Amino acid sequence: MAKKGAAAPPPEDDDPSAPFWMTTFSDMATLLLTFFIMIVSMSTVEVKKFQEAISYFPGRTSFLLEDAVLPPTKKQVVATESAGGEDITDMVNAERFESLLEYLEAEGLQDKVQVNLTEQGLHVVIVDSIMFASGEAHLLSQSREVLTQVAKVLGESAKSVVVEGHTDDRPIATSRFPTNWELSGARAFSVVRFLLGEPSTLDPSGYVGIGYGEFRPVESNATAAGRAKNRRVEILFSWEPWQNSSNPAPRAPNLKESLPREAARPS
Repeated sequence: MAKKGAAAPPPEDDDPSAPFWMTTFSDMATLLLTFFIMIVSMSTVEVKKFQEAISYFPGRTSFLLEDAVLPPTKKQVVATESAGGEDITDMVNAERFESLLEYLEAEGLQDKVQVNLTEQGLHVVIVDSIMFASGEAHLLSQSREVLTQVAKVLGESAKSVVVEGHTDDRPIATSRFPTNWELSGARAFSVVRFLLGEPSTLDPSGYVGIGYGEFRPVESNATAAGRAKNRRVEILFSWEPWQNSSNPAPRAPNLKESLPREAARPS
């Protein structure tokens, strides 16, 4: 018997606030959400390596990496389609290409060797500091290894190879190279001769060596950094064949990309 003056307990509500199945379903959904959050948090994307790999593909737009993968300032475009609509990544052995990138990173050559996948083909730019001694056209041992790694990537994909030699505008006058024309041409032909000895060698008629001297600069020769960028060898492993003068050789893209800055030295 309740004491006089005490408040009576509130009546019990026999009806549940939600169906029993909804409570069970909510618990299960919460557990699943927690499980997937744990999976995502335990997985990591190696953004640095991803950025380094993508930086070698500044060609035609195919798809854009979303902000969820790379920061907004690091968004880059991946080249996957050629002018004819073909997937040009199919023309390149992906495993070999990855090996090339890993080799360049392991050797610390990212700032010395630039690899661009373009509509014309695989465009490689190599600064002369790892290619030749000053004023010489004999390939250094390090450049031979780089060229070997690059040649492995394409296999049977390339139909022609165009090698261009470039110098800065400082004159050279030696018994072997009276001008930069001769020096740049000799350097281009040294690369051609080396590539002809590689396992992936094309028919010799598919190779072109060109010496441009100082007349195709990518930067001003007024500064040491600009001259360092201008001293280079460009190689285009083209998808298109070249056979004779009626079918001109493909021109390597004149990309004013971020070539490495290094201390000035004579051509």
